[in-house]
Amino acid sequence: MVTCSILFFGQVFAQDVHFSQYNSSPLLLNPSLAGLDNGDYRGYANFRTQWPTVASDNTYRTFAGGIDMAIGKVTKYNSYAGIGLSFMSDQAGAIHLNTNRVSLTVAYHFMLDKKGDHQLSAGLQGSFNMRTIDPSLATFDSQYDPSTGVVNPNGIRESFGRSKVIFGDAGLGLLYSGIVKKGINIYFGFGLDHVNQPMISFYPSGQDVNGLGGERLYIKETIHGGAAVPIGGRLTIIPNFLVLIQGPSKEFDLGCDFKTALGNDARTSNTAIHFGVQYRGIFDAVIASTRIDFKSFSCGLSYDINVSKLLPASHTVGAPEIALIYQVVSKKKPRPGHCPVMF
Repeated sequence: MVTCSILFFGQVFAQDVHFSQYNSSPLLLNPSLAGLDNGDYRGYANFRTQWPTVASDNTYRTFAGGIDMAIGKVTKYNSYAGIGLSFMSDQAGAIHLNTNRVSLTVAYHFMLDKKGDHQLSAGLQGSFNMRTIDPSLATFDSQYDPSTGVVNPNGIRESFGRSKVIFGDAGLGLLYSGIVKKGINIYFGFGLDHVNQPMISFYPSGQDVNGLGGERLYIKETIHGGAAVPIGGRLTIIPNFLVLIQGPSKEFDLGCDFKTALGNDARTSNTAIHFGVQYRGIFDAVIASTRIDFKSFSCGLSYDINVSKLLPASHTVGAPEIALIYQVVSKKKPRPGHCPVMF
């Protein structure tokens, strides 16, 4: 779900954006995922648009992407490092509240046993952010005439002091992944974003007009996990969950993906088709998704079916989303242990 930061004139805390196909945006989900995949290099891109019937001109749009890789001497049972570079761009609302972010992520993946069946990953992320608005598109109470019910476009406007804010922030993450009985793959992760709670007010001093502390980003806690359960030679059931806690805002996603290999064995085939469904609470959306894997390339599509209180305003129109992933795999290079099957 793309969550919009709303501008108030008091003490306000903004919220983050994220995707329905959150596992397809690994560096946005958890810094410990940098370099943790079955290839030598991984590139991904995500695009989402939301609320076209609530706000005109599809003004809620989010685009993200990144590339990451394993570094160091990688052998089958060796611990190794990972590094990634990612970006995110979000446009929200009628006044074009734009948030742009570039992040550098480093991680280390510790093998916990000699067979490479269990590992613990830790990651750190540093980000450069820029937020902008277009005040000329805003409408204020002072422009409204209650006696006529007319908004005067030339009326008195409030001053923000600046229309651009630049700030840095940091995050960290941990993830355990392992192979248990009968080839079942499990993982469990935890992440913290905005540990420095950067101030992002558009007032020049960083404070709000009443000196109450300005607008800050709450620390965001991410808890996620899942499993991959092979059934027979072709089918894999992939349940997963996500919990996000950011100040007073809380959200959970619970879903399941069904992967059918188009080769002879679900564990070795690199061509497959996925169908999935998840529920975002509380009473927010039901999300239907599908994905095709072909060799090194994956393309996923999802659609949010709105079931929230905004249903009358949205006219049942939800949010389409696309996710693309490409992995470069060297057959000559041994891969370390295993990688968690997250989608």
